[in-house]
Amino acid sequence: MILSLYGILILIFVVIFLINSIRLRKEIKIYLKYGVLFALTLIAIDIAVVMLIPNFFDVMPLHTLLITDVIVFVITVIFTCLGIYYCTQLGIVEIPLIKRLSGKIDNSEMIAWRNYIITIIGVVAGAILFSVILFKLTSPQLSEKMKQLSETQGAKLGISSEPSVLTALVLIAFAFGEEILFRLGIQNYLAKQFRLDGDKYWVPIVLTSGLWALAHANMLTPEWVKIVQIFPIGIALGFLFRKYGLESCIFAHGIFNLSMMFIGPYLIT
Repeated sequence: MILSLYGILILIFVVIFLINSIRLRKEIKIYLKYGVLFALTLIAIDIAVVMLIPNFFDVMPLHTLLITDVIVFVITVIFTCLGIYYCTQLGIVEIPLIKRLSGKIDNSEMIAWRNYIITIIGVVAGAILFSVILFKLTSPQLSEKMKQLSETQGAKLGISSEPSVLTALVLIAFAFGEEILFRLGIQNYLAKQFRLDGDKYWVPIVLTSGLWALAHANMLTPEWVKIVQIFPIGIALGFLFRKYGLESCIFAHGIFNLSMMFIGPYLIT
């Protein structure tokens, strides 16, 4: 039920972004290079994953992989371009590190690196601590659906709950893609569309975090545990985006995922 609701909402956002990408094509074409960069990065990770799985094409035919990668490429480009456009309209610096490397931000806007790193570490540490306490108190288990996936597709592809390079790449890909979709794209679309900028920017952060939490439903038993875990982490990432941009969220999300790769097996039965 929850995943069905999530699927419908995501489909609505994808359609909205597709329409807006056509309507605003002249305005967003200057951001195309960033969209292509992010999309190619995701595809590169995908290729690395495929190369690490000897029997990958026994599970997924080549044409299915190609179609999937094309869809991922197009959606990533659209959400990146529109997300940057909405941030520009809102006065938010969305990809400061990449823009600095490309010379699009001058030295007057230098990042305070010490604060930048400390903030990311703080978000990650807080997310890990909260997850450990929550899981210790609730003793969650993998849902039946996740167990079945692990025993079928997961086993065939060599993906397991045990730490590995393959699992790490998958988790990094999730962090990268989700931050583009949710924090850069949907969060700033809501802020721009409903004029929720400035002091009201917390509203799209909360709404986007709620949607992101729904995406993780049916992963654990009891189901509410995973949603309760993810929702506040999404809020922290939302405010992190507002302060330091997309790259900081990708770093924090990726480090958290990799940390839970090692910690999770001891917390989930």
